[in-house]
Amino acid sequence: MDDPIPPSSPPSSPPPRRERLRARSLPFPASVIWVVLGTIVVLWGLWSVRPQTRGAGDGSGGPSPLVGSSPTAAERPALRPIEPVLDSVPPVPHTDTGAVGHLELTPRVGEEESLPDSYTIVGGDTLGLIATRFEISLDDLMELNGITDPNTLQVGQVLLLPRRVALAAPYQKLLPDSEVILSPTYQDFDLCAFVTEQGGFLTEYREVVEGSDLDGVEIIERVSQRYSVGPRPLVAMLEYQSGWVTQKEPEERAYPMGLKDPARAGLFFQLSWAANRLNQGYYGKFTGRDLQLYFKDGTRALYDEETNPGTAALQNVFAVGNDPDAWGVALAEDGFYATYLALFGDPWARVVEPLIPESLEQPTLALPWSSGEIWYYTGGPHGGWGDLSGWAALDFVPTETLGCEAATQWATAAAAGKVIRSENGEVVLDLDGDGFVGTGWTLLYMHMASAGRAGLGSEVERGDIIGRPSCEGGFSDAAHLHIARRYNGQWIEADGATPFMLGEWRAQFASKSYDGYLVRGDEQREACACRQEELNGIRAP
Repeated sequence: MDDPIPPSSPPSSPPPRRERLRARSLPFPASVIWVVLGTIVVLWGLWSVRPQTRGAGDGSGGPSPLVGSSPTAAERPALRPIEPVLDSVPPVPHTDTGAVGHLELTPRVGEEESLPDSYTIVGGDTLGLIATRFEISLDDLMELNGITDPNTLQVGQVLLLPRRVALAAPYQKLLPDSEVILSPTYQDFDLCAFVTEQGGFLTEYREVVEGSDLDGVEIIERVSQRYSVGPRPLVAMLEYQSGWVTQKEPEERAYPMGLKDPARAGLFFQLSWAANRLNQGYYGKFTGRDLQLYFKDGTRALYDEETNPGTAALQNVFAVGNDPDAWGVALAEDGFYATYLALFGDPWARVVEPLIPESLEQPTLALPWSSGEIWYYTGGPHGGWGDLSGWAALDFVPTETLGCEAATQWATAAAAGKVIRSENGEVVLDLDGDGFVGTGWTLLYMHMASAGRAGLGSEVERGDIIGRPSCEGGFSDAAHLHIARRYNGQWIEADGATPFMLGEWRAQFASKSYDGYLVRGDEQREACACRQEELNGIRAP
């Protein structure tokens, strides 16, 4: 379930206006001279606090992705007043450089590190997967290794990779983790009301997504809920890149998040890409599994140790589509963060800490199929949604499946709860029953066939029917159950501090996603794309 890139219907319509930070009024004398001088001061003050926009690039290759598509200040209508007013605006984000206008990467003090200069192909690899893993273009990888046919790879073949000197990103603390994740801070946030109040292009935009005609708010909500990313960062990025939130007639229509990729044109694919990259930065930093930023030109840099995962998410999404210079402009004090403050005010006033308690315990979960049935463990810990989120999910197939035909056996509720989402192959079970995906424990059941699936609002008990494994929703070439956990909106690692327990079976990582084990006492089952009872078969008691 990567960020999707299938064909989409062309975008249909228009974007939103901004709000303006209110300056305190000044006491003007009656004198005409004072009136004129006061007017000049007020106009200068409004100009100085506006969210800064970026130019279109140097003309050598069009606007630089993620930075060059913002409209000029003259093109933006004035922002309507929002809380907080000017005298309550929080301090600028914390950075080691204190940079206004540009953030700098620096060489790591006392050491230089290189990435691997080669990679040995293993079973299941493709050139596309390798290029994605190392954040290099497929064409460059093929040219470097003299490959003309990407389908001629062999296990054991050694590919050359470019060597990179490690740089360091400066310390920042832009957004709290709870602002980037779809967390409890969003429980009372009315996205529709906010977008409507701005009155821009986004309010009139429509797009056909997965066969459904959705408006702009519905698209943002779908992406936010699937990737479990907060809607405010997505909306602020949309405004910073293209002005869709506050402008009626923005110039950029096809690539509103700044990613100039014809395969990802339109709001849905642009947002999905951005959400996946936010997750890459967030969970890479949170777990320590990936502590590097990957820039468009091949540059790499390490996160500062003290930068929080929420800020790492922003640093990453702006790095992937940019070179370090453009990245430095976007993440300076008067870049994206200024846009965020203008739209939503102080994010630290809404912080939820700790988002994940140190003593977090998983509620008792049963194996999600009927007693006496044997299902097969086919996918070890991997992304909850998309390939770059936390490794929260496990995959299983029942005995009776053939290709993508819906199984005859049923996935069942691992615990009692309320169904708060049931569409497009997804069933989300809320274990605390409050109806919001961003609070407490939730379970995602993916690829559930529509026929007979538990309906929205259903109250289920442990063992009740959820649905039949199929290929519906996401990307799948065989019917299976994909099950994942979230707590307070964050994907919970299957083999982390709070391990995924199904019955008496505990999930364990292996060396890469989709590999792994389930362990019960001295028994072990290994994830395998096969049906071998002694290797990966598990019978429900």
